[in-house]
Amino acid sequence: MNKNSWILVALIGSVGSAASMAQDAGPISRRYKALKVPAPSLGSTWAVLDKNGANAKVTPYLSSLGQGEAGTGVMTSPPFIIGSGKITFTICGHDGQTGGRGANFVALVDARKGNVLMKTAPPQNDAMQEREWDVSGLKGTEVRIETRDGDAGGAFAWMGIGWINAGDTLRVDFKNGMPKGWAQTQKKEEMRYETVAGGVPFKRLAEAYTVVPGSGSVQIPCGFPATRLFFLGCTAHNFKPLESFAGIEIHYRTGSPDVFPLMCGFTLDGTYKTLSPSPAMYLHASADPYQHYLVIKTRAEVIEKIRLVAQPDRFPIPRIRAITAETTTESEQLMPLPDAPQPADESAWIDAHGLVPGSPDLGGIIDRIRRAHHIPPEAATPVGFKKLQLDTAFRSEGVAVADFDGDGQLDIAAGSVYYAGPDWKRIPILAEAREFNRFGYSDAFLCFADDVNGDGRLDLVEVGFPGKQTFWFANPGKRGQAWKQYLAVEQTGNETPAYTDINSDGRKELIFVDDAKGQCALAQPGQDPTRPWTMTPISPPDKSDPPPAHGLGIGDINADGRLDAVTPQGWYEGPADKKTSPWPFHAATLFGEAQLCVSDFDGDGDSDVLGTSAHHYGIAWTEQTPNGWHKHDIDDTISQTHAIAVADINGDDLPDFVTGKRFWAHNGNDPGSFQPACLFWFEQKREAGRPTWLRHTIDTDSGVGLHFAIVDLNGDRLPDLVTANKKGVFIFQQLPAGEKAAR
Repeated sequence: MNKNSWILVALIGSVGSAASMAQDAGPISRRYKALKVPAPSLGSTWAVLDKNGANAKVTPYLSSLGQGEAGTGVMTSPPFIIGSGKITFTICGHDGQTGGRGANFVALVDARKGNVLMKTAPPQNDAMQEREWDVSGLKGTEVRIETRDGDAGGAFAWMGIGWINAGDTLRVDFKNGMPKGWAQTQKKEEMRYETVAGGVPFKRLAEAYTVVPGSGSVQIPCGFPATRLFFLGCTAHNFKPLESFAGIEIHYRTGSPDVFPLMCGFTLDGTYKTLSPSPAMYLHASADPYQHYLVIKTRAEVIEKIRLVAQPDRFPIPRIRAITAETTTESEQLMPLPDAPQPADESAWIDAHGLVPGSPDLGGIIDRIRRAHHIPPEAATPVGFKKLQLDTAFRSEGVAVADFDGDGQLDIAAGSVYYAGPDWKRIPILAEAREFNRFGYSDAFLCFADDVNGDGRLDLVEVGFPGKQTFWFANPGKRGQAWKQYLAVEQTGNETPAYTDINSDGRKELIFVDDAKGQCALAQPGQDPTRPWTMTPISPPDKSDPPPAHGLGIGDINADGRLDAVTPQGWYEGPADKKTSPWPFHAATLFGEAQLCVSDFDGDGDSDVLGTSAHHYGIAWTEQTPNGWHKHDIDDTISQTHAIAVADINGDDLPDFVTGKRFWAHNGNDPGSFQPACLFWFEQKREAGRPTWLRHTIDTDSGVGLHFAIVDLNGDRLPDLVTANKKGVFIFQQLPAGEKAAR
């Protein structure tokens, strides 16, 4: 084969017009078919959908989530004459995490002059809110309505419209579908497909460097089953080995996705034309001498869509040119490919290198990449952990560790089940154990153990989805018998409530945000624990103090011997009189969006605050000084570190901490969602009396949820870790010094 014979060019009128394609040379393959991929410049993100940004089922509405949260575009109504004095409509969604970016809005536009007459931003809420424009001074003006999504971010970057009522001249309810005359701004271009023949053939867009758009995200519809998927290209400019530049998501009809990181040295080659020197490279040469392909083994299910997601504000966009499916299914989304013999060694390589979730061991891969590129390993530590997976199902985002069955052994509760120690047999708490879909959220965000009804048996307190109920489950004292469920709090806000005896009255309280009143509050059982719990506000009823949304912690900030409630905006001082309400508030800017950990990290005698980033990158501690609070960054390479806990992991009497990535925290819409779900512990060191932290990787395929436990499970006086999230339920048992777990 000469240098140019590997490309057969076929002209088509536009993307998806496979019928006009010129005939390929050779017989048609029944094994491989090319997936139609959109040109990155085509289309707009607007569509009528029945799912919101949290993937919850809602009444159909006009949504900018049509190409994912990173999609952008404008939808325009037909021109109409204003005849009434007002225009009302419903709107939902976000304009950036805190609002005010000015990128997402609905506007009233002069149809002749093109200038914006009025505009409204989304309400920073997933639920529809009604809004009104006073247009009494514009009667007779020819106008149009534009909905604009200009935010290419991966989170809080979408909006939607439910209905519009402009009187007799325009009435639209999007639950009935896309109205006639509404148009998206889009550009269609003449495109060419070219065929790369070989052992695995491909059809790629000739003009496109990559099918990943500048916004960083593209969704490719499928609707068919496949044995394998092959991705051609897999390169990136200005690469750094071990960095995850992007990811591939395979979404199945069941709704549960598989996520694969495009990591340089493993599934992505950053040298553009030559393979990485890493022996862990999972790329094979294609018939194009300058491009390679990646293999993913798929489940025996219908693939709903493939999502390619990158982060152009942080990393280069990777090159993905084409996708080939190994399938015998006929589909409008698939195009024929020429048949070609596949060498035996290539077939063997494909069989041995197809990626599936959790395999190969990413920790071993990372070690091999480090050695190949002469990258120093992580700091050495005698601390090692043995991983034990108790469940592969998504049971909850939090765990509670306690002796629930009264046999003297610690058990682990996660949602509607507990695992009885020491053999960790799964015992149902409810008559039917719940298992949640990973492409969505659970109703079990945090779990706490407590004897709520005072009968001597430990019960389970379960905090649900933010804004929904918190329940407690009464332990019947007999294995296999269903636990009775009681309502504790009707509406529990924020993702990180705490459960502890904050006011030293001998009973634990749930500290949280009361969304109904917009207050920070605590709740505890009354005389009848089967009735809803008694609420005590911490913040004032006039909402003058900002309640926490993401971020809440408990600790003694002012060293008066009483626990305080800590938020990112400041802290509520625990009063001497337990009946005091509200508590005094002290404003402060404290880093953190999940658990806020209070400890004297620098050893100077006062309390500092440690926090993580729920939707972004970053771990930092905020130092308390006589001159105020000062933030110190610890690590800015890990995203979605929801849960965090402080403990002395290595026994040197310094406060270390554990955190990790919350896998699929917000359905792939956060920065770094494609990164591996790693679990880390950070070892504290002191340099000239100042704290520094060394990061140690415990695991690369689990991460954390919203709340985990650090506890000695087996009585060896070494802290172990217990986590639960969308990947399952895990124990990480700390090994005696000098003993290392085998990979």
